[in-house]
This record gives sequence, structure tokens and C-alpha cells, in this order.
Amino acid sequence: MKILYSSSHSVLEFDEISLLTEIDDILPENEKLNIEVFSMGAFSNPTQSGDFMRSVIPRGRFYPELYNLYMQSSNEHIHPNLIEWSDIWICMHNSALPGSRYFQPWIVNNYRNFKEKNKKVAWRSIGQSTPSIEEELKPYRDKGMNIVRYSPLEEKLPHFAGSDATIRFYKDPEEFNNWQGDKLQIITTAQSFKQRGEHLGFSVFDKVTANFPRKVFGPENEDLGEINGGRVSYQHLKNELRENRVFWYWGTLPAPYTLSIIEAMLTGIPVIAAGEKLRNMSAYNWPNYEVPDIISNGVNGFISDNIEELKSYIQLMFDDKERAQATGNAGRETAIKLFGKQKITREWADFLRRI
Repeated sequence: MKILYSSSHSVLEFDEISLLTEIDDILPENEKLNIEVFSMGAFSNPTQSGDFMRSVIPRGRFYPELYNLYMQSSNEHIHPNLIEWSDIWICMHNSALPGSRYFQPWIVNNYRNFKEKNKKVAWRSIGQSTPSIEEELKPYRDKGMNIVRYSPLEEKLPHFAGSDATIRFYKDPEEFNNWQGDKLQIITTAQSFKQRGEHLGFSVFDKVTANFPRKVFGPENEDLGEINGGRVSYQHLKNELRENRVFWYWGTLPAPYTLSIIEAMLTGIPVIAAGEKLRNMSAYNWPNYEVPDIISNGVNGFISDNIEELKSYIQLMFDDKERAQATGNAGRETAIKLFGKQKITREWADFLRRI
């Protein structure tokens, strides 16, 4: 099975291309899919690092002839020979440029060419869909396009275009683990945190954490002053998750969840999250926050719409290391059940075999 993968998000690309190259390793000999993958994204050459936050794809294979074709085309207009090579095209959600005619131009511009060659097409959601995008996708699903969702909450989207599978993002529990929590500090991750304002919940974060030692890790946060932890390497980030006492979570509107909560919960750092009402924004007036279904308050993390309560949870985690450990352990168990690599690998294998 030859998979052509169009990517708009390098970290998600790294994770999913890595997983796709490893699926055959878990399958019995008579069930192997003989997968080959070429990515049109940061890891078009998977033997080189395509992103500051990631290294090479461990099982990745470089296809010079496909790479040359990619260099002659783009995800908006895929080279006919790349289409010919593939059996299935997995197209990640992509953001159109302002003023563009289409919301998902990669699908609109390429779908017909794939179908004329009898190739399978799957659109991969990443939690950023809107009613307008759903409306644009619906005719393509009616014509046979598969849709792979990343959260069951996407069914609540107005004009929901349907789903052929729900496969969550994932992380490896063997990679994110071993929380220590000896540094009495609350941390979070965000890009352009202050500039992007309420899409990332900066004002709520500031109110909740102002009286505690705190750091924000991620690029373009120079305007945060002393709480800016800067852009850090992948290994550095994993170390910060292990060493610090508490992780703050808001996510990114309108995504129901993001990679950061998976990484935090799998590591075992206690997560304190904003509640659904705090996170509401009129521009996204549909259910778009799955974290209240993931975190059971006081058991595997803490979640509240009350600023003072959120502050008290941070203080509790600072004061009671044993309680923090128990909370983090319960969060890790939840994360493994929902986002563990073994589970997600099997789900991708089942989906690919089914289509």
C-alpha cells in the first residue's frame, strides 16, 4: 500500500508518518499491508530533520524520485506522477490563505485527479474545522472521500460532513513518562501566547497563575518578559514536563484538545485546565472542548470555570506532593487509554485495511 501524505503541521506529520512506517511491525505476516509512505511536508526526506522539535523519522525511507516530483509541484497542485504512484492520499486539514476561494484548497484542487485514477482519498481532521469547511467537504464525501476525525466531539460541528473513522492523535508512553515534579513551578506551552490572546486564553492564564512561579515554553513569546521560557528542543520540553510540578491547559480554539495535554498527561505531570465556560468564544458557538470529558475533577486532573478554584488547585499541588503524584498517575492512565501509541497504531491499521 503506497500512501501519499499531504501535511500542514510538522509535529503531527512526524507522529503520523512515524506510525504509518511502523504499522507492519505489529501485524501478523498474513495481515501485513506492505506500507510505503511519502510525505509532502516537512519530512519529505524523512532521513533528515524537518522540524526543530523533531529529529529524523526512525523507520523513514527517502524516495529521491518522489521528492523531485514534489519539488516540481505543491500540495495545492499535486504532480500527476505522484498521484499515479499512490494507492491512497491522506490529506491533512490545511488553512487557506486570506482571500482564497476555497477553505480546503488541497482537496478542491486535487480530488478529481485522484478519483479519475481510482485512488482512495482520506481527509484528516486536526481539530480546526468550521461549519464552512464542513459544508465544503460534504460533496466530496458524498463522492467517496473518507474522513478521519481526531475527536468524537467534531460530530457537534454545524453542517458536520460525516466520519469514516475517529483516530486520535497519539504519543508513546515509553517516551513521555517518569514525572518527578521537584520544581515548584507551573508551566504551559504556547506560540505567540500574548499576541493570539483569547484563542489561547492568555488573560485567564495570567489571572490564574500570576502569584505562582511560572514559565511559558514556545516560540514568539518575547513579550512575556521573565516568564518566557523560549523555544526549546523536543528533549528539553520532555524534561520540563518531568521536572515541573503543574501543567496549565487551555488549548487552542476551536480544537477540542491538542498535543500538549496528551504529552502532559502521559508524562504524569498534574494538569489544571480551564473549564468550558471560561473557554467560550462567540465566534465558535458549537461544542468544541473535549477536556471536561477527559478530566474528572480532583481525580486525574483539575478543571474549573472559577478563577479562585483554579488557583487553589495549583496551591494544593504545590503543597501536597503525594496528592500531585496520585493525580498525575491517574492522568497518565487516562492518557494511555485514549492516546497510547499501541491503540492508535491498531486503529490506523484497521482503517487502512478497511478502505
